Formats: sequence, structure tokens, C-alpha cells
Amino acid sequence: MGIDIEADDGGDEPDPALVERACGPGERAELRDAPDPRRTFLRQWVRKESLVKVGAASLDEPGRTDVPVRGGSPARRCGWWLTDWWAPGAVACVAAREQVPPRTVSVGAHGPFR
Repeated sequence: MGIDIEADDGGDEPDPALVERACGPGERAELRDAPDPRRTFLRQWVRKESLVKVGAASLDEPGRTDVPVRGGSPARRCGWWLTDWWAPGAVACVAAREQVPPRTVSVGAHGPFR
């Protein structure tokens, strides 16, 4: 299982040089048309990072790993289910072999709470 979480500070659109390096041509075209390119880029990034963590992609050439831009979660890539998670201030993705709905767990002073 691979998990990635990125902070979403609500800032500006992503740096064009970063988008060029991190996304393939199809992804870049869809990002340009997205209603919220910054949030869409973050979703693409966490999807790619979660695939890196399971060995299904590389950060050496992230633009060579196309992941679905449109459509809901979960998406599928290289035999992995990509389940997105959104919250105010954060975007995340879990790559797993089986489709599993996300469940949040908080850890407090006395251990995990659900």
C-alpha cells in the first residue's frame, strides 16, 4: 500500500515548469481545462507519489506516469486502485491492490480513536 498526503494551502495555480516536468501531455491538457487546476494538480501529484511508494512509478520521470485526470475516485493504474481523500487543507491518495473505502483514524493521547 502506498499513501501520499499533501498540504493544500489554497495558493496560486501550480508552477508551469513543475507541471511540465510532472505531467504527461494528456494530463497537462486536461489540467488547463480543469475548473481548479491547482487542486487537480495536487490530486495528480498524490496519485503519482502513492504509485512511487508501491514501486509502480518513479519520481525520476513523473511525467511518464499518466494517471487519470477525469472521473471519480477510485481510479485504476498499473493494477493498483487509487483512492483519493480530500479535506480542508489536504489532498491524499492511497494506492492499494484491492478497492477499499477510506477510513480516517485520529490518534490522541490515549491511542487511536475512530
